[in-house]
Amino acid sequence: MTEDARSSLFQSDSIAENYRHYLLPTVFEPWARHLVETVAPRPGLTVLDVASGTGAVARAAATAVGPTGRVIASDISPGMLAEVSRGADPEGAPIETLEAPATAIPLEDDSVDMVLCQHGLPFVRDQAAALAEMKRVLRPGGSLGIVVWVAAMRLEPFDSYGDALRDEGIDEPFTRAWDFDSFKMTRAKLVKILAGFESTTIETTSLRLDWPSVDDAVNGIFGTPYGPVLSALMPERRDHAVSALRDWMTASPHPLVTAFVATATA
Repeated sequence: MTEDARSSLFQSDSIAENYRHYLLPTVFEPWARHLVETVAPRPGLTVLDVASGTGAVARAAATAVGPTGRVIASDISPGMLAEVSRGADPEGAPIETLEAPATAIPLEDDSVDMVLCQHGLPFVRDQAAALAEMKRVLRPGGSLGIVVWVAAMRLEPFDSYGDALRDEGIDEPFTRAWDFDSFKMTRAKLVKILAGFESTTIETTSLRLDWPSVDDAVNGIFGTPYGPVLSALMPERRDHAVSALRDWMTASPHPLVTAFVATATA
């Protein structure tokens, strides 16, 4: 899935609402909090959140830097950017939005203290160019924090969502839909694209998915590009796919999800 395909997530109101309701609090907000706690931005700093999506990291950073800080959320999707201030801390920094690709960030050189990116980098076609842009906008000595899911490891709930549809014999609904590693990265690739930074550390971290219920875990598929595909199936095939999902989620309601958490300085 490319950046453009990722941005299409919010072209559907129903997908967007299901994403906010089911996936954001259980899948993405815990990683956002973990990333911000790891890099620990101080009050008053300027933070750029690249490939911000709906702003989970930007909101966490805004709380950390406080009202004297500045937070900029950048993404190619205006629909996603429209969501970044939803639920933001009223006592945190205001969140500015910037519609731009990760490879061409319209900010001055040396203009931010910290750059963060959560699970967005695998969707960028030219990842080396994106890292070069992040370094360009960072002030000397500024901090970088990145989270990416680990290649060759199972990624829940998305692998199960894809498996349920693939097992129904459905053609790929988008490019590389059944190549689940396209959402992930290897340590070697991460090391390579971070070569221009200093004091790089890469830690492997696992967080548990704490779904409120099995129904929430199953319904999360409707917050992904797989959702419309499932909805379009004939009732018998749709029920079979949902039943398979329910069986897996019931057997393993709180799986661990593993990601690389990388930090570096410019």
